[in-house]
Amino acid sequence: MKKKTLIIWLFSLFMWLPVLASEPSFTASAPSQVAVGERFRVVYSANKRPASFNGPAFGEFRVLSGPNQSSSSSTQIINGQVTHSENFSFTYILEATREGSFNIPGATITVEGRNFSSNELSIRVSGQAARGAQPSAPAPGQQQAPAAQGVSDRDIYLRAVVSNANPYQGQAVTLTYKLYTRVVVSQYSIEKLPAYQGFWAEDVTPSGQPQVTEEVIDGQRYNVATIRQVVLFPQRSGELSIEPLDMQTLVRVSAPRRSGSLLDEFFGGSPFGGFQNVERNLRSNQVRVNVRALPAQNRPPSFRGMVGSFELNTGLSPLEVNVNEPVTLTLTINGSGNLRMLEKPEIQFPANLEAFDPNITDNIRISASGVSGSRQYEYLLIPRTGGTFEIPPIQFSFFDPAASRYVTRSSPAYSLTVTGTDTATGEGSGAARQEDVQYLASDIRFINNTIFYLQPKGSLFFRSKLFWFLLIGPVFLFAFFLVYWRRHIRLQSNTALLRNRKAQKMARKRLKKAGAFLKSGNSAEFYDEIFRALWGYLSDKLSIPVSRLNKEQVSEVFGQKGVPEEMAGKFLETLNECEFARFAPGSPQTRMDETYQRALDTIVTLEKELKYKKF
Repeated sequence: MKKKTLIIWLFSLFMWLPVLASEPSFTASAPSQVAVGERFRVVYSANKRPASFNGPAFGEFRVLSGPNQSSSSSTQIINGQVTHSENFSFTYILEATREGSFNIPGATITVEGRNFSSNELSIRVSGQAARGAQPSAPAPGQQQAPAAQGVSDRDIYLRAVVSNANPYQGQAVTLTYKLYTRVVVSQYSIEKLPAYQGFWAEDVTPSGQPQVTEEVIDGQRYNVATIRQVVLFPQRSGELSIEPLDMQTLVRVSAPRRSGSLLDEFFGGSPFGGFQNVERNLRSNQVRVNVRALPAQNRPPSFRGMVGSFELNTGLSPLEVNVNEPVTLTLTINGSGNLRMLEKPEIQFPANLEAFDPNITDNIRISASGVSGSRQYEYLLIPRTGGTFEIPPIQFSFFDPAASRYVTRSSPAYSLTVTGTDTATGEGSGAARQEDVQYLASDIRFINNTIFYLQPKGSLFFRSKLFWFLLIGPVFLFAFFLVYWRRHIRLQSNTALLRNRKAQKMARKRLKKAGAFLKSGNSAEFYDEIFRALWGYLSDKLSIPVSRLNKEQVSEVFGQKGVPEEMAGKFLETLNECEFARFAPGSPQTRMDETYQRALDTIVTLEKELKYKKF
């Protein structure tokens, strides 16, 4: 047994020797040329886990986010040789602010007690607006220069609007982000949220897809969607600024018509070259709010910073009790305003009336109009002596911004009558006999004083196979889940790999739909679906947008990806037959059957050839 254990340890040591002997490396990567207003990524990669990371000063570049840390690892055993690789990356998203050539110094990390520096980066910033870049959102009616791909700043922009630009300190303000567009937006995502410094923020954005309305601005009709809504409570007076919100969109625009293809010459154009998605980065305007301080004149002593409109309701029950019997005092504050900041009211209870910390119940609703609802305080009171206890009125003060004045609500005074006297602990009529003790359900039972014997019955669960399986099995299941989940996250983040894996599935789905048109004899829809299956499969498999694919590029793309040249010939031959089959002489049904079978065989052959290639 010891010999086998020694062999296993030696084998494990030899497997990991290449990993232990590898030298740490640390590199930086970024595009060499960008445009003013364009956003780009700077990635610092290390092959070993760093103990610390120190980013550089980016100078003329604006840092939008980062550093965002990620890691990945993999181990391969090929012919007995172990290859283990790790990658730890730190990513910044920057924005170019002005023209010129700039250098970004190297970052530093600490690995195994040693310091390593990355390479420096040299980036040239040109003056031309980058594709999809938008440094700021224009106001309605403001003239802007046309943007790339035929989408101008007047076609789509983002605005931030506040419901009240001059509120009081603590008064609710609704901030709304609206997307104005005259083009089709196929997808959008929020890239950077403001910090809302100086505000207490409550997100009230409705769930699901945003509602779209129409507005006419400067004679132009816009589709308007509310992207995000936030209720803000200013925490200090003075001028407060709300930084812009950054959003990324995909805009659907008309694609330039490709010339020279057989489809354009014989059928007037490809059904897939009509539109393409263009990335547009939007930024809202900066909002400034002038917050008014609460007046110091006539401020009541019971004021604790509440702003809004509130009501006070109280109740004491019962009003007559015996000594040491509980009494409940209920205090409810309801209305609209900054209810989240409501503090426990100060109540002066009489001596010998013991008060416990209140039980707090919230019924608060948050919407675009503000915060409303109620907060209830329930006190448990126990009188320790007899007599009459007077609870003075409870005062609650707040500032009403609508009337610009302080308001005080008061409760009535309560009188509690307590009868009896305090009884010393331990006094009583004497101990009860054991025979007089009654059963309370099954809670109290007498000790069984009869003689009985214990003996094992059947097999013991402790140290059985099932015991060890249930003890150790969850550990292995948890480890398997962690490995599977990390692999799942890595695959989901790799869009190109997901499209590659689902390429055949999507192609079969389109061919199945084409088969339905084949049975119904609908030749036009049949050939359109065959085109989608062929072009869509090639686009997903090679991670190239359909808008960039044409017949002249197939051979070039296959050559760049290491695919045999004859495969491009087979694909083009199949596509040509699909194009001419519709108007070729012969039986239409026979020609459609042959086209369907050839398209299916082509996709199956391509899948076999490309199955083990990496893209």
